[in-house]
Amino acid sequence: AGPSWTLAAGQCAAPLATLLVASALRKTWRRSGRGARLRVRAEASGAAGVTYGSAVDAGDATMGLYPDMSIPGESSSSMSSSKADLDSVDDDDEEKYDEPATVIGIRGDIAIVRAGINLATIAKGGRICLFEKSRTTGVLLSWKEGICLIHFSGEVEMGESVSGNTGVSLMTECGPGLLGRIVDPRGKPIDGLPPSEVEPKLRLAFADFKGMKERTNQYRSLFTGVTSVDFSVPVGRGQTMLFQGSDKEKDKEYLWADLMCCQAGPGAKSGPVVNICVCPTPAYAMRLRDELRQRGCFEDRCTLVVAESETSGAQVVAMNGALAMAEEINDLDGEAMVLMDLEPMHKLFSVLADAAGQERIDRGIVQQIEASEWTDFDGTLLRESIAERRKIWFNLVSRATNSIVGGSVSLLGWLWEQDGGWQHRAQKSYLAKIEAVKKTPRIDEKILERMVDKLKEQAAAEGVPLTETFGEPAIEVPGVPNWEIEELKSITDGHILLQPPSNPDAWSWYLEPYKSLPRLGTDALHPALLSVEAHKLRLKMLQGRDRQKMLHLSLGEGGLMDDPRKLEMKFVELLIEQPAGQPLDVVGQCARLLIVSDSNVDPLKAEGMCTSETLSFLAAQLIQSEAGARLRQDIVEKNEVSQDTIDACDTEVRSWNSA
Repeated sequence: AGPSWTLAAGQCAAPLATLLVASALRKTWRRSGRGARLRVRAEASGAAGVTYGSAVDAGDATMGLYPDMSIPGESSSSMSSSKADLDSVDDDDEEKYDEPATVIGIRGDIAIVRAGINLATIAKGGRICLFEKSRTTGVLLSWKEGICLIHFSGEVEMGESVSGNTGVSLMTECGPGLLGRIVDPRGKPIDGLPPSEVEPKLRLAFADFKGMKERTNQYRSLFTGVTSVDFSVPVGRGQTMLFQGSDKEKDKEYLWADLMCCQAGPGAKSGPVVNICVCPTPAYAMRLRDELRQRGCFEDRCTLVVAESETSGAQVVAMNGALAMAEEINDLDGEAMVLMDLEPMHKLFSVLADAAGQERIDRGIVQQIEASEWTDFDGTLLRESIAERRKIWFNLVSRATNSIVGGSVSLLGWLWEQDGGWQHRAQKSYLAKIEAVKKTPRIDEKILERMVDKLKEQAAAEGVPLTETFGEPAIEVPGVPNWEIEELKSITDGHILLQPPSNPDAWSWYLEPYKSLPRLGTDALHPALLSVEAHKLRLKMLQGRDRQKMLHLSLGEGGLMDDPRKLEMKFVELLIEQPAGQPLDVVGQCARLLIVSDSNVDPLKAEGMCTSETLSFLAAQLIQSEAGARLRQDIVEKNEVSQDTIDACDTEVRSWNSA
């Protein structure tokens, strides 16, 4: 059971709509036989619905209905996808089934259902399904090999038949009226405030992603205010960026608020700017709302979506509802960002894969794939079932879009790795490489021995012990397996790896820049950062890291990218950690980049003074100078910094050495 929602006045469904739904469903429950169909349409314009958890008198029983079983009207364009989905299920498709769709397992609020009469595999995610004995309704989440998962609220029994022929798909209320509100996955406010005066629009919660012909590669910067991210792993509007955090609870508590403060940025479309967060609990949503209000950015650009419960099924429904809200902003030529925890998707697929595998065994079709089987995928060791998972993940992450007609939907998805997962996969990878070397034909044994020793040295240098066996973390261990994160890196638009803060008592953004993966590069950089050559600084930083590892020198060589200046690694690495709750504007970031680009800054070279605090002090000093005033003026007026201003800032920085 979910939390007790506090609904604003006037949000209850119309009694007439309730009767229409109940009457239509009663007729369906009394019908029997293969290929039975229900065509429910509301003659009135708009959509009817019932309140979540309401009881409807349907003659011989009382039913709890899934939230907003919205009925498509004949003239409602917003519902046409739902109607088309229903009409695509014809009698021919169901001829291959001899039995009704049946519940074969229950995992909490997830029903595992085998496809059959009245619920074929072409039914799409978001379809409202009816459990015909218990008369509970739920929403279809995903399919795999004739097995689907349905999230329900109420009571469901093993073995009961299920119908997907309700003619209803889960709909979400969307639009600018949700700004500054806490809502449920249907877009219904649950914050106790009066309903918005802006009329919402209904959209399918589980919608298809846009095709390539509807997207453009002309990206705009999604400026986060986190210097290490914005200059070394920049995020572009319309991207799906994968964040790998270090501590789930603390990251959500201290870091997510910074991302929810994102503003429109240069080149933004003319429509509304909305940041949407999928919150795990109502309590977290209220804390986040209070924090964002203190920063002055909640009412004008934030929406918080709270799932019915903390279970994976309820969370996935909320994730899709949030994306539907973002897609409406995209269609209004606006810029939308969705922030969410992706772990529920991992849990959902684990349940689905186990159920489908057991079904294969029960039917004698094929043996279950052993859990220990791995495959080498372009040099990376991954699970055998990569294609199946990738398809399900792809349907979600591809809803991020940079549209040709419209604005953008950006998805910032977070994952946290299971403890011990990386060691397990890395160890298996090295052991597999060693075995492959040993099997190399026609090579002298001494050469083979040296090759094996070389691999062992590499493993030791990376902290991968080969003598102690690391078992794979159990599915119950919190987090996501390392190998699944590796797979997700291949279908997202970048990977941001965060380390535990240097001071665990003061949470911070602490980027691992050498293992993080940007894909857009300069296309995603803020124009001002591009003008102060942030991209060149990153390349010199990577080169300096290699020089540091190989030659044990902290001073990077000059000459890269036609820049004669050398790079002091101790200076530039001050950028990779930033206190939580202190996002920087682009002026502050540019000032810091200009300072660390110079390897001869005496205040940073002084004993014990190469610290983030010193850099912050120097950045403030630069901004307050005449050169800093020019820096700010350039960015405000042109969103970039002129070469004359850069030279003036360099002169100001060098003046500190003679002071």
